[in-house]
Amino acid sequence: MSVHTLPELENLIARLSPADQLRLLEDLAHRLRARVAGQEEQEGGPFGSELAIMARDGDIQSELQTIDREFTSAESDGLTRN
Repeated sequence: MSVHTLPELENLIARLSPADQLRLLEDLAHRLRARVAGQEEQEGGPFGSELAIMARDGDIQSELQTIDREFTSAESDGLTRN
């Protein structure tokens, strides 16, 4: 969006009646909520994108593999999952 577009939009909106301004605001809020909800759903929730970034991080993957190796011996300790 160009620098001049926002003031032009504000001037156009100011010409609308208060009822039309409110209707526009409600419609924009509805569309934004739907877009945010769609993004969160695609990313696995509000923290999905951060988790996806962490999952791709090589240092974190290496640390998880180290932890997994350290606890491998404990898997045969006789405990079972319910």
